[in-house]
Amino acid sequence: MNIHRAFIIGGAALYNETLGLPFSSSETGLDRILLTRILSPDFKECDRYFQDICKEMSEEWTRASHATLQDWVGFEVPEGEQEAKGIKYEFQMWVRSTLLF
Repeated sequence: MNIHRAFIIGGAALYNETLGLPFSSSETGLDRILLTRILSPDFKECDRYFQDICKEMSEEWTRASHATLQDWVGFEVPEGEQEAKGIKYEFQMWVRSTLLF
């Protein structure tokens, strides 16, 4: 079976383990992160978080443009800050920097 795309959905331990796997090529490794970034509120009562790729992985990952996100997913994605039930968030896509060269 030829798998075009696979998605890892959830669990802090699963995310960290997957991000820790060695990357060999865009065909065999994790090359994109589709992220719903919560902008506010802070949710200080949470005890698990996805690592902050803006700070912790900036050399390895680059934020893609909104147009690139939409092209990759193949449908319209709301751009910029969104809000629902008092939660502000934004849809983002991060690409492994080695794919940009």
